[in-house]
Amino acid sequence: MNNINDLHSESRADRLRLSRFLLISSYAAGFLGMGVFQIDIFRQLTPFNLLLSFGILMWNHESRNQAWLAYVALAWLIGYAVEVAGVATGLLFGRYAYGAVLGWKVLEVPLLIGINWAMTIYVCCDVANRFVGHHTKLIYRVFWCALLPVGLDVLIEPVAIETGMWHWYGEIPPLQNYIGWFVLSFCLCLLYQKSIGSAHRNPVAPLLLALQFVFFLLMNLV
Repeated sequence: MNNINDLHSESRADRLRLSRFLLISSYAAGFLGMGVFQIDIFRQLTPFNLLLSFGILMWNHESRNQAWLAYVALAWLIGYAVEVAGVATGLLFGRYAYGAVLGWKVLEVPLLIGINWAMTIYVCCDVANRFVGHHTKLIYRVFWCALLPVGLDVLIEPVAIETGMWHWYGEIPPLQNYIGWFVLSFCLCLLYQKSIGSAHRNPVAPLLLALQFVFFLLMNLV
């Protein structure tokens, strides 16, 4: 039994090392390719990087149960559906439209945008839970979890506009966008807390969130 446990622990350690290497390499390559050398192929590889990040995150999620599947499916569906309504009406985030960088679009919204919402909320909740703690009231945990995606979006917006991921008809994102981000993030964070829970820890979530913040911060600087 001890040998089996040792092999399992060793396998998890190897998986974690490989995951960290792939994440750091992909974000470093993306920054050098898009930000420093401005090679167009790296901009076109944005969907691949998004899928790779999401895949690695899910690969390191230990409890692959119905609650986990429910979170992933519902977060994707809700995030995508809200974006479709937002693009169609302009009432939720303001008037904006997606470009071709994020891949295939259905109803004028990239299918990957739902995955992006699921991944962003997942890592933000995982990290926030480490500081807030599972003994804190649910409403407070959800509130602090929802602030992180909004802060990340502040850094994402200029880069997304510059690289053609999406554009605003008013040229800059309105305050309405950040309010909409907080409301949707709050709802999805509540879904995370109710399904996956505050005690769960994914070993690559803090690194992935840190890489995203650093990547978009550096992209803004260059």
